[in-house]
Amino acid sequence: MKNLKKLTYLTLAGATTLGVSSCGKYEDGPGFSLRTKKSRVDGEWNVKSIGSTVMGNQYTINMSFDKSGSLIVTQTYSYQGYTDSYTYAGSWDFASDKEQIMLNIDGSVQLMEIKRLTNDEMWLDDDITSVDGDIWKLEAK
Repeated sequence: MKNLKKLTYLTLAGATTLGVSSCGKYEDGPGFSLRTKKSRVDGEWNVKSIGSTVMGNQYTINMSFDKSGSLIVTQTYSYQGYTDSYTYAGSWDFASDKEQIMLNIDGSVQLMEIKRLTNDEMWLDDDITSVDGDIWKLEAK
């Protein structure tokens, strides 16, 4: 009986370890999350950098993802006291077993590979549809 109990604990521990280690879908994490992928995307995001270009006070991109699939992108340019802002409506959805995200912004479709998707960070690789292959690093607002 004692050996059966040990075997049960070992089996349960092994299954748990295997289950947790196989939860990581994205290259840069997270390894495990209790929130669904859709709920992690849902919300307001600031684009912090695109490749080596760091966004600053003069140029910002904000993206608002809704669970229903709607997307609002706002680009703001500020230069010598002049500010101009553009807002684009679109939609988003997962592609390729939720390893990619498809953005349809103002009729232009962009397919990006998800490298990291946490509650606070989203990293997207535009290498799929772009020659330069920049990583977009977004931070939750």
